[in-house]
Amino acid sequence: MTVPSEPAVSTDKVLGGQVTVLQLQQGYRVAIDSIFLAAAVPFAASTRAPEQILDLGAGNGVVGFCLMARNPDVRVLAVDRDADALARAQTAARLNHVEERFRSAKARIGNSPDFAAFRDFDQVVANPPFLPDQRSDPGKADGRRSSDLEGDTPLADWLLTAAAVLRHKGRLTMIHRADRVAEICSLLRPAFGEVTICPLWPKPGLPAKRILISARKGSRGADHISAGLVLHQDDGSFTYSSERILNGAGFDLARPDIIYDKASNC
Repeated sequence: MTVPSEPAVSTDKVLGGQVTVLQLQQGYRVAIDSIFLAAAVPFAASTRAPEQILDLGAGNGVVGFCLMARNPDVRVLAVDRDADALARAQTAARLNHVEERFRSAKARIGNSPDFAAFRDFDQVVANPPFLPDQRSDPGKADGRRSSDLEGDTPLADWLLTAAAVLRHKGRLTMIHRADRVAEICSLLRPAFGEVTICPLWPKPGLPAKRILISARKGSRGADHISAGLVLHQDDGSFTYSSERILNGAGFDLARPDIIYDKASNC
């Protein structure tokens, strides 16, 4: 009888070499979505204790590692239903020398008992699957396709879970498809307000495919649509701002022309 071999895992660097990621060679691979999500998270100007951030659907942990690379004071809890991905993330935490600031827990989004012990987080970050099952692309590899599809966990469950674990006025930051913006805004109410939407334009003059969204639990502040960020020049190369972000800078969703380094905030 043939014994199935373990899936091949690669060791890769992102954020200009600052972050090490362990990921499967086949299936979902880290993309710039995760880097831009982490870069969009604002840090408190001053706090009495380190900010506690929950990475919802963390997978290999790359968003959390990028956050910790930007700010040496934050603490990250990575939550996912995939125990193997979390095991890789825990190993990567040691490689990134952040094991004292990084925790992981297996939990299924939408299953409230799994999150009963998780409360009062300062921030939640999320990079959910982008598509309901009926909009799937059967031509994609199984691993990649499963990461794209909501399956039995619709987007509403992600937002309800974020609302449940955040403290009052805590912040959710999420990346998603631009063509689902109306649905997302509807699902955010009434738990969230002060919604900021930042389009990511592929090139000058082209419609956005991705949006970054920030919202605060319990806030009744005004909503805002920013000017957005252009990712690529006409020749396909990254813009100056994108290059800085991919190498570790952060930016303000409301004013994406403001790029700042490390834990600095605008």
